[in-house]
Amino acid sequence: MAFATLRFCGDGLDPDRITAILGVQPTKAYRKGERYLAGPRAGHVTGRTGVWVLASDSVVDSAELDPHLEHLANLIFAGPAREKRLKQLHELMSRNGVKADVSCFWRGDPGTRPPLVPEDVISSFRELPVKIETDFEVNEA
Repeated sequence: MAFATLRFCGDGLDPDRITAILGVQPTKAYRKGERYLAGPRAGHVTGRTGVWVLASDSVVDSAELDPHLEHLANLIFAGPAREKRLKQLHELMSRNGVKADVSCFWRGDPGTRPPLVPEDVISSFRELPVKIETDFEVNEA
């Protein structure tokens, strides 16, 4: 099992702006001070900071991590509007104190080796900058 999330967060974040720049609806988004549904057990809570999150498992059907990372990277770094998206994201991040990260999740069968995050993905995300975090685990036998 594998998936990845792209997250932008910050007190000055307007999640609708990220949606407009990337052209994709988030898995979850809210502004600082906005009430949102945190889950069935937690119910509605008030956002302590603004958040925009896209989880790849809702659009990528693969047990391998690479296609999930490629999907998220392509949203920012692929296509003819690449430079425009990068400029808009840089401006938004610096003007509004917004940070970005990608979280990689992977669970493997006993004896399998955790994946490596490809160097080209790491170097692409550094351009923004995006912090990459990993949560890799091998299931017990």
